[in-house]
Amino acid sequence: MSRLKVISLTLLGMISIALLLPAPAAADPPYTTWALGPQGRLYRTQDAYIPLAEVDLPVSNPEDLFITPDGALYVADTGNGRVIKLQGEELVAEYGKGVLGNPTGLFVTDDGTLYVADAGHNAIFIFDAAGTLLHQFGRPTEPLFGKRADFLPRKVAVDARRNLYIISEGAVNGVVQLNLTGNFIGYFGANTATMSLKMILQRMFLTEEQLAQFIKNEAASPSNLDLDQRSLLYTVTAGTAPTRSIRKFTIAGKNIFPDTPGSMTFRDIDVSADGLVAAVDANGQIYEYVENGTLLFMFGAPDQGEQRLGTLRSPSAIQRYQDSLYVLDKDKNALVIFGITDFARKVHQGVRLYVEGFYTEAEPYFNEVLTYNGSFLMAYQALADAYFKQGDYRRALTAYHYAEDREGYSQAFWELRNAILQQCLSPFLLAIVALSIGRSVGVRLERRYRWFDPVRAWWERVRRQKWVDDALFMFRFIKQPADSFYYIKKDLRGSLGFAIAIYVWVIVSRLLGLYLTSFVFSPYANPSEIHAETEILLPVLLIGLWNAANYLVATIQDGEGRVRDVVIGTAYSLFPLALFTLPIALLSNVLSLNEIFVYNFSMSLVWAWTGLMLVIMVMEIHNYSFKETLKSLLVTLFTMAMFVLTAYIFYVLFIQLYDFVVSIIQEIGLRVAR
Repeated sequence: MSRLKVISLTLLGMISIALLLPAPAAADPPYTTWALGPQGRLYRTQDAYIPLAEVDLPVSNPEDLFITPDGALYVADTGNGRVIKLQGEELVAEYGKGVLGNPTGLFVTDDGTLYVADAGHNAIFIFDAAGTLLHQFGRPTEPLFGKRADFLPRKVAVDARRNLYIISEGAVNGVVQLNLTGNFIGYFGANTATMSLKMILQRMFLTEEQLAQFIKNEAASPSNLDLDQRSLLYTVTAGTAPTRSIRKFTIAGKNIFPDTPGSMTFRDIDVSADGLVAAVDANGQIYEYVENGTLLFMFGAPDQGEQRLGTLRSPSAIQRYQDSLYVLDKDKNALVIFGITDFARKVHQGVRLYVEGFYTEAEPYFNEVLTYNGSFLMAYQALADAYFKQGDYRRALTAYHYAEDREGYSQAFWELRNAILQQCLSPFLLAIVALSIGRSVGVRLERRYRWFDPVRAWWERVRRQKWVDDALFMFRFIKQPADSFYYIKKDLRGSLGFAIAIYVWVIVSRLLGLYLTSFVFSPYANPSEIHAETEILLPVLLIGLWNAANYLVATIQDGEGRVRDVVIGTAYSLFPLALFTLPIALLSNVLSLNEIFVYNFSMSLVWAWTGLMLVIMVMEIHNYSFKETLKSLLVTLFTMAMFVLTAYIFYVLFIQLYDFVVSIIQEIGLRVAR
């Protein structure tokens, strides 16, 4: 073993390897570090951890790792059927030699008691600090465990009450709980099964015999686990959706870890005493989270044969010791050590204070973090909470916006709005009373002196103009929609020119509504995310498809409407969108999430009104019964879908033809060049 590796191993029992090892060379780490930024995306950031050393271990195919507070290193030497303890530069203890088969999981308590999950014997072994075997037990005999359930222990953790949490391979009921004597307590922290649309349809239409031929839809079995200082259970599950692969369970067994960026191949998870969660996946990627589920950093790279320091070939376990991360690589039979950088240390200092509720004290740290990385989302969240606690709601509003926290933004807006209302409510009420009195006096005077007769005469002349009449005709649909469509059909009212104007009005109102809707209710966190060309093109295509499909279907189903009638009738059917989209968007800027019902109800009412108008339009323009109208609408929607599918097929064929022609031209060019 080289001197550097001996020194690295020795430092495991000292204060901090990151402080005593010499600084790494100027070469950059073999990976990029990512942090959560705007729109929930990962953005490149400064290095959070840098590789310090790769320590060869006297083991074969190690599966698990445990580091005690005093720096003692326990390794599950799976290939040699033992557990070793390393302290300083020497192997100080060996557990289970000749007793264990293939130890794959281990846990060490404060008094040195060692718990081992053995895949070779499918049993749990408990050794004292001196290596004496205290207990050994296999499959629980209690009926509640299940008559057909296998007991295949692979990982183990022990809580403060000395209850064992065991990952049993393939156990779909969750983590197995046993007491110190091997008695079964129950299952805990089970994953939930998900059903696709295909599975739902199969269960609706297939017989029991046919369903029996399919693989059962069961929840995935957890693959590893850890306990935090409060004995709350964390699990990782390989093969599940990346955003749901980590779970944190309350005492009641409820998962409280939010959906967050993750991996489908997590191998191990570690929770530190100060609430930092680290997980490593099969591809050598390391994820670091706050205990509330916020992703801090993601870094790491697989070893593809270049053997660069910091790359991982087949990581099997991860542990945090003080400020460094230790990753066990079972293919290399080595321990890879990652040291923290100043940037990550600042983040951690701020996070520790923030998690403990000291928002104001954490503020300087996160301000400094933003000088390193202006898109670090966690920093904005912490600063927003600090400003809110200080009562600085204006700054909190801005910070919550940057943090894309709509709930926090709404709370800050609520407080700010209350303060403004308290200041302005009295003058506002006085102004309303004054305006009401002034209006009453003005109406009486106008009746007596007829001051507005010239205005009325001017308005009578203006309303005779065609476009003004078409615009006023739109309001007739509110009270008499059926008669209004009849007027369109008989060429008595409406025009193609104004119909096009309504279409433009609808599209412009929708686009402006996206920009003017409050951040609390907007689907976009930032106006820069809005792609105006897409927001314009999509409604144009939908309007065109609807008009074309509805007219074509009507010609087949004996509809009486002409192209002109369909185009104009559809335009006037969209008048609720044209009239109310923009006002509702403006209204959202004075609402908080407490009044979300007002916003959602208003938008739902507008869309329902528009849908009803389209139904009445089809019925009146084409002279259909209600049953014929529903049939026509369904066929119209199907025809629109067929148009889209046909366009997509032509697009794919055109791309293939284009590539074919380009390849021929390139081939001809090569032959000519020869």
